[in-house]
Amino acid sequence: MSIQLAILGILSWKSSTGYELKKIFEDSSFMYWSGNNNQIYKALMNMENNVFVSNEVVHQDNFQKKYIP
Repeated sequence: MSIQLAILGILSWKSSTGYELKKIFEDSSFMYWSGNNNQIYKALMNMENNVFVSNEVVHQDNFQKKYIP
């Protein structure tokens, strides 16, 4: 399964940060993925450059970008 397709599937369900996506993959019993965290962020940046997703800055105690399909 392509990591980009999996990310788009999750983002179509709810907006998420890269960290939240990583946790979803780790906790999922049906979307096993053994890649590293950099692949998630690299895929998100690539999809953002190709206008498949956008991001919004959510001001919290710590800085996080939420990605939106």
